[in-house]
Amino acid sequence: MTGGMRMQSTRTGAIVVALVLACAALAAHAADSGPDSAVTTVPGSVLWKADGESTMASEWASSSSVPVAAAPPNPDPSRIAQSTFKAQGQRSYRFEMRAAEGSYGARAELGQGLPNRAGLENRWFRAGEDRWIAIQYFLAADWPDNDTWATVLQIKPVSPGGGGPSIGLDAGRNKLTFMGNSNVWGSTASRIFDGAGPLTGGAYALPRGRWIKLTWHVVFSADPALGSVEVFGDLGDGAGMRTLVPRRVRATMKYLNGAMDPAHLRVGIYRDPAIVPTASLYVDGITVASSRAGAEAGAYATP
Repeated sequence: MTGGMRMQSTRTGAIVVALVLACAALAAHAADSGPDSAVTTVPGSVLWKADGESTMASEWASSSSVPVAAAPPNPDPSRIAQSTFKAQGQRSYRFEMRAAEGSYGARAELGQGLPNRAGLENRWFRAGEDRWIAIQYFLAADWPDNDTWATVLQIKPVSPGGGGPSIGLDAGRNKLTFMGNSNVWGSTASRIFDGAGPLTGGAYALPRGRWIKLTWHVVFSADPALGSVEVFGDLGDGAGMRTLVPRRVRATMKYLNGAMDPAHLRVGIYRDPAIVPTASLYVDGITVASSRAGAEAGAYATP
């Protein structure tokens, strides 16, 4: 072998050794990087948002409103649309409900199901999941007085026929009421009921004409010994963020044929058809996360 060939071989060997050492160093760094590594999922991270900052079709599975329920959502924009009147970010969602109209009842809602839509099943809630859901609401100053129900949030089964929501928020009867139904398929009791009686501190004076902040903490299960719900909020009344619903161990899903049916979030207006006056509602910041900090950071950011 000539001297030039021996020199080239030596250089090639040195390069190979250097590459091996560099790869080993990178591997050691990755092993030592722990929870701060860029490739590690951060605990408490946001799972999904539907805050009006992207298109309606990218944030929601479907709409239930005039002219017809549709997946992807395609409502009459005078009934459901994004709005520049907002609590955070650039846009919110505006809902309007008028007399004697709606879809599957007197409703103007956006949902992550019913109708369901392929590709967005990762926004469903499943048994065993521990989720924080933070939302801002604005009920118009002329929100109708009434002595009946007017629901503005539902967490209910993704399969049709499940009945009332397992977790709901009602703005009827001039009160803001946190409610829900039992784990029985088709149940419509419309109150938190788990054998322990009505929910303590479940209703508050209706906050018209101002933004309010609400954070739900839900462990999802149809087993009344495993599920739980608690709610925190700032009702814009000067009392600040506080506990609105103390933690209750109860069913937060429903059984369908012996299995726990996944649940989905719906927001908007679903009310008694007997209500005649037009109602307007704004919803902003919807953020679902695995920690309270993650949910509230996403939903309660400044405009």
